[in-house]
Amino acid sequence: GRWLKRYGLTEASFDELFESQDRSCAICQRTTPTARGWCVDHDHETDKVRGVLCHGCNVALGHFRDRTDSLKAAVAYLTRS
Repeated sequence: GRWLKRYGLTEASFDELFESQDRSCAICQRTTPTARGWCVDHDHETDKVRGVLCHGCNVALGHFRDRTDSLKAAVAYLTRS
């Protein structure tokens, strides 16, 4: 896809990255893609590729704007009694 070129990946380097994640989403470990396929996750400030995510996890990170403080607050919210 066009995202390979955008992030400087070749089909081979994408496959190597995805294989290193056991061919699953780096967050939820889903092994089958959604209808939108797999997403290349990247740091929005540096454009450095972080991994391959399913569409749902990629959108979730986007909604949290990659803010770890917000993600930690969400975990605390979900795990409170």
